[in-house]
Amino acid sequence: MFDSKMADLRQGRWKKRLPLLVLKGARSGNPYDYYEVHLVDVDRNRYQLVGYKHRTVTLARWDYDVGRYLDEQRISVAELDAMQAEIIHHRSYGPVSFSGILGFNFSYRTRFAYIKTLFSRGKGKLVSTFFANKELKSRDRIALLNLLVNEYIQQRPSRLHAGVLIDEVIEMLYGKLWYKHIRNEEFRRKVRLLLKSLVITGDLAQKDDRYYVQPQSVATIVEFEKEERRVKQQDKMQRNFVRLMIVITASTALITLALLGLAGVVDLHKVWDTLSDLNPFSVLMKLI
Repeated sequence: MFDSKMADLRQGRWKKRLPLLVLKGARSGNPYDYYEVHLVDVDRNRYQLVGYKHRTVTLARWDYDVGRYLDEQRISVAELDAMQAEIIHHRSYGPVSFSGILGFNFSYRTRFAYIKTLFSRGKGKLVSTFFANKELKSRDRIALLNLLVNEYIQQRPSRLHAGVLIDEVIEMLYGKLWYKHIRNEEFRRKVRLLLKSLVITGDLAQKDDRYYVQPQSVATIVEFEKEERRVKQQDKMQRNFVRLMIVITASTALITLALLGLAGVVDLHKVWDTLSDLNPFSVLMKLI
């Protein structure tokens, strides 16, 4: 009963969103705002959404022999819903991925995934102002390695091979129409350097033009995360030490002032009146 209700809900959402997903697909040619829908059936055949008309879905099947999508076929929405789906929304700042139509529909209405991505990008820009370029390049390497390891393990519908070409890595990072982006050459140079550096360290292996994840990559990620936790712990200890020193300094100053007041050297009432009459703005101007 519950499964039947959920299937009806999913199919209803598919019918509502399919026209949008087709209209703003990769064929629209806009590299800054378009959708891709990848699907896998029970036989592990891979498909891509190419059309929807009169409640009939048109899919193109990936042909491994020729290396592209061929053999367009028409299916019903119910057959589409039975497949494993991945919806990718490519934006100017990178792709946002959804593992099903319900997750996509929820974020489309609430913008939750987009707001989360916006905060993540803001955090990244904030962090980048406090780290050296060397550390940023290290983070880029680990981020790319994490992406490739996760793609290898999950084998999402958009992944077609165990090994990846440089263009496929760029597509994962910047979308299928990255070549139309004004910074496409910059993307290619950066990704190529990162991949080559990961080959040198043994995290990836290169065979012909494809890059393959190696067991060493897991050890590299674990070691990086351990080092990052250690650095964060040290930063936390340093901040706590600074706070402690401020408290000790302020306490010492107050105790000294109180002792001087008891000895008659300082008039505490006069000091308090002076502090109460101070205008914060005037103090700031004097400091300036």
